[in-house]
Amino acid sequence: MSTSDDRSTLSRRLFFQRAGVVAAATALIPHPARASAATDAASYRLENGYVRLSGAYGKLTELACDPAGTGRYQPTAFRSVFLGESDFFDAGHNGDVSWTTEGTTLRLSGIQLPSPANLRQEQHNAPVALPSGGTLGQTFVATAHRFTRVGGQFPTWNSSSSTMTLTLYAGTPDTGLTEVGRQVVDPLQDNGWAYVEVTPQPAGTYYLEASDGSGSPGWWAYSGDPSVDVGGAAYSDRARLSGRTMTIDVVGFDVDGITSWDLSLDGPRLTMSHELRWQDDPRADLGMTLNTSWVKDGFSVDYADGVLFSRFIGDDGYYIPAQQLKRRDAWTNPVLGTKWVGATGTGPYDLRFTAPRPVLGGTMTDDSMKLSLHTGSTEPAQVVSRSVTLDVQAHTEALPDAFPAFLASDQVRAAQLSTFYWERALSFRFSGHAADWADWEGRILDWTGTVGAAEQSASLLNTKQDDDGYVWSWTDSQGWPFPDPELYDSRHFTSNAMYILGAWRYFSWTGDSAFLSTMLPRVRRAMDFYLDSLGGSSGVVTIDSPDHDARDGAVPSNYWDITSHGYLDAYANAYFYGALKAMAQLEDFVGNKDRAKQLNALRPTVRARYNELFWNDTAGRYVQSIDVDGVVHDYGATYVNLEAASFGLPTTEQADRIFDWLDNGHTELQDSVVLIEGGSQAPKIEPGRTMGQSFTADAPFTSVAARFPTYGERGAAFTMTLYRGLPGTAQQDKVAEQEFSDWGDGGVAHIELPSQAPGVYYLEVSDVTGSLAWWSSTTAVPGAAAYTDGEPDTAARSRFVVALGEHYEGPADIYSTWVFAPRATTRRNSYWFFLNNLNTPWGHQVQDGGAILYTSGFDVLARARYRSADDAWARLTAILDRWSEPDHISGGTPLFRGESTVDSGTGSTSVGTDIPFPESGLAPASFLYAFVGVEAEPDGLVITPNLPSSLSHVGVRNLYWHGKRLELTVTRDRITLRGGGVRTSRPYRPGKSVRLSSKVLSR
Repeated sequence: MSTSDDRSTLSRRLFFQRAGVVAAATALIPHPARASAATDAASYRLENGYVRLSGAYGKLTELACDPAGTGRYQPTAFRSVFLGESDFFDAGHNGDVSWTTEGTTLRLSGIQLPSPANLRQEQHNAPVALPSGGTLGQTFVATAHRFTRVGGQFPTWNSSSSTMTLTLYAGTPDTGLTEVGRQVVDPLQDNGWAYVEVTPQPAGTYYLEASDGSGSPGWWAYSGDPSVDVGGAAYSDRARLSGRTMTIDVVGFDVDGITSWDLSLDGPRLTMSHELRWQDDPRADLGMTLNTSWVKDGFSVDYADGVLFSRFIGDDGYYIPAQQLKRRDAWTNPVLGTKWVGATGTGPYDLRFTAPRPVLGGTMTDDSMKLSLHTGSTEPAQVVSRSVTLDVQAHTEALPDAFPAFLASDQVRAAQLSTFYWERALSFRFSGHAADWADWEGRILDWTGTVGAAEQSASLLNTKQDDDGYVWSWTDSQGWPFPDPELYDSRHFTSNAMYILGAWRYFSWTGDSAFLSTMLPRVRRAMDFYLDSLGGSSGVVTIDSPDHDARDGAVPSNYWDITSHGYLDAYANAYFYGALKAMAQLEDFVGNKDRAKQLNALRPTVRARYNELFWNDTAGRYVQSIDVDGVVHDYGATYVNLEAASFGLPTTEQADRIFDWLDNGHTELQDSVVLIEGGSQAPKIEPGRTMGQSFTADAPFTSVAARFPTYGERGAAFTMTLYRGLPGTAQQDKVAEQEFSDWGDGGVAHIELPSQAPGVYYLEVSDVTGSLAWWSSTTAVPGAAAYTDGEPDTAARSRFVVALGEHYEGPADIYSTWVFAPRATTRRNSYWFFLNNLNTPWGHQVQDGGAILYTSGFDVLARARYRSADDAWARLTAILDRWSEPDHISGGTPLFRGESTVDSGTGSTSVGTDIPFPESGLAPASFLYAFVGVEAEPDGLVITPNLPSSLSHVGVRNLYWHGKRLELTVTRDRITLRGGGVRTSRPYRPGKSVRLSSKVLSR
């Protein structure tokens, strides 16, 4: 569920890191620049009231700003600014940089862009003791441009008080020695590396010597020919020591390029231009690095706490909020621009970087954000020239016209909605999304002027399709990336519907006729795949792939990519129903009236079959799937019910029951009576042998399960048998037995049982064919033991076994737990997963009691459709209230209320709210569809206003239709649309739609 933009991997980088730029030159009236004192000749300084910068050795170590130009500079914006990716800007690497000032320009020349060039021999198998009063040494040939320290690895044979002296000489004991530097190592760490630091030394032959030892120091060496040739020999008491090469590490650098850097001030503008000449082969520009202050932990994004920028934006629609970066190590996606990218300040100024095709990314530490800025072409060149202007601007929250904004009589809520939208809709990569996102991203972006809208076309046009009409699930794979497409049929069968809906939506908003002419044959084949290959012409799509039989452990068939949806899949069939309408509209638009009528005529049959097959009248909701054996799988999937309702599938009565369940229903929980998790061992079960595990149940249980790896193979078969009592005892009785076949790696096999009384039980696996193992551990578990061939196993003490009790009623917390969205499911799912979920607690997996924000978009849409505008508005404002808390429902773990995210690193993923969930933008975008009520169709706009009683008007600014930038406002009785040469105002009746044809909108 995640992706990233290709431009994030450019070799050019602009980092603003631990340096600041201190310089002195101008005021409001230019005057000659002042050089630093002669005792600090490496330092330079420039300022003019708007910008103050200073630095040394080819970088800036301060860059501070005052948007008013009065010289009252705010806290340093960037602690360091330098060219390239790494900070080599000190006396050792760039001591020869020269600088001059002329008017308001600072010119730096002779800046070296080094790269590490180390010589390290770390193989060792023969330690050599340092003789008392004697020496050990190693000569080597340094080939790097310069090196700055040399060391070796030294044993002390467990002594903690050993000392010695390391001395570096130029030359060899045979040709003569000149001391370069020395270091007393006290104490010497056993088997540690110790170094002597030196001023930068040129290439040549050198000798590192250990002497003056006390205690029991030695030097690790290698007996034989090491893989690294250091170009020298080992010595003892300055006599050659045959058959040994000492460990040695020479830390140096080469110079890859030489650059000049001009920095010019003109009012609030700083222009930074550099010319980089590569020494060897042509390369791309490395860009710049800028380092600003940051606070990684907590939730504050305040100026006073050291977070200087609230968001980063691109001129054509990219947006990264500071809240999303909190408690994370790196930006997941860059901010791109056509001409500029900007940083909105938390204080009195904003910054804008202007250059061709800028790309801004970053990484974070506890107190620092390292920004990288790439610009221009990525093509290698011998000489690379770049110019970036940095403009200091008075702070504003305004954004370019590419960014849409929601309107409402409640201006606070409108502002919240707009910001919520920007944060979720525009902070993810736009191009190359997988097919499962095609309709969702269209709903979020197609109506905007952002680059994201334009990228939808490329994503759809580049999506591959098989000859039978199946649309590939992933950008470069027929199936989902997991499970292994080589072993399993990992296709997602919602991809065709998403593809059709995405194409219909994109064309309806843009009117791109070239796009439609290319896509129309493809979406026809996509629909035929449903109608013919999957039997959709009967009214229901049936997924006939054996891997998608929807049994426990089956391969997932849709976006919910670890849950065993398949065969008769309610989720896929809901999208099939929606795709029929979209396809019919496209056919009607191109004049294929008969086909349009055929597709529209099928929709009532699909709806009737859907409600017949998938409605659970007892629970008052739709189920998830019906498997190939006719077994119904229903874990209270809120997403199935809300998305089905958004398409209009339930009757009014069914919808009432769905929302009664959501608003008032209780969760259904299940506890483990026995949970033996096993460990890192996975012994194979050989043919003809048995393997087992005993356990003690202290309470009744209704199922027993175990987890079996196959070492990446498929096809294993086995029998699993549960006994009451232990092997070899007269009291052992068989309780149940079940055969399993075509087993997949890591799957969980379980046996459903009548309620079993507490007691001692034994689970055994026998009749194994193929590759099958059992997760096991050497850790003993009270009341349990591992067995092989009916005897206690001496190599393992326990194996993975679970016994579960009955489901029972939990709290009425479907919404109250996560607030921003309902629980994804409301009934504990222990077995209906492709992956193991048994030892993941309830609510710690987004697909089992957790929550994903996108579902709230469909929640608002469904409530507006079936309940009322007030009911839908109440849900949306509750989401906004949660969003208004300090984390903005984003960032790394933990979120403000303790929620764990996908990058938590703890194994718990309770929620999906931002990265890597681009579909989260559906939540704020629902305002457009549920209340403003606008939808594009191939022949125009259809507007069905639905105002909550608390709002007198709603609307949207920067709405793009067919390339026209529009503003749409809806009051209680009138629709007004203007912009792009369009100006129309129409009355409407509540609950009725107003259709504005393409002819009307094109006048």
